[in-house]
Amino acid sequence: MRRKPGIAGLIKEKEQQSALSAVGEQIEADKNQNAKQLLQTLQSSLRDFASRHRNRINSDPQFRKSFCEMCIAAGVDPLSSSKGLWDELLGVGQFYNDLSVQVLTQCMRTRDENGGLLDLRQCLQGLRRARPGERLAVEDVERAVECLAQLGPGVSIRFCGGVSLLCSVPEELSGDTAQVLELATAAAGKICAADLQRKGWTVDRAEQALLHCVREGLCWVDKQDPKVPMWCWFPSIALAELEKPLSGESEA
Repeated sequence: MRRKPGIAGLIKEKEQQSALSAVGEQIEADKNQNAKQLLQTLQSSLRDFASRHRNRINSDPQFRKSFCEMCIAAGVDPLSSSKGLWDELLGVGQFYNDLSVQVLTQCMRTRDENGGLLDLRQCLQGLRRARPGERLAVEDVERAVECLAQLGPGVSIRFCGGVSLLCSVPEELSGDTAQVLELATAAAGKICAADLQRKGWTVDRAEQALLHCVREGLCWVDKQDPKVPMWCWFPSIALAELEKPLSGESEA
């Protein structure tokens, strides 16, 4: 018959467990310390790199994108503060803060025309005109919108059928409205109730969805076609389609 461990055995077993637990905690502490030191080394190297390549980071959008990705991988967000170390070294934080204000201004200025849906490429063209001599890319606009997101909901990027739209609509787009946008994008920005019905929508659902877009100012109404009671034009999408074959300007 197997004997149960006595008091001495239980004490010894508890001591062994305590010793193993202490070793495990020490190993974990060493790992954390090593990781912290490695992160500090990476950040220091990143600061040196930033100092050496300041001019190129500020002038080359592709290089700037790669730099921001390196920063984030090293645990440093160059957009998190405009008054921190990165702003002192590069002005990166302030660069995107200033750009975000201009993005917001463009959204507000064009809202009466497009209902709060501005094609990102059109915004980029406006920014390039407002900042002559600076090389701006789509990624710069996207990062500027990230800065705006820190202030709460207001401007966001919505992808519809391969088109990136800056959305400054006060309310979140409903499911039907979002689907109308997708279908309008596929139709070069022009859609009617019959188009939605061909997708399986009921007459009432199609009409209500389009009327909602009209009430929110998202689209323009065209009733000149004798065969169609009402066409809805989404201006930013339609203009983007018209400019595609004419635009030879690089977005990079």
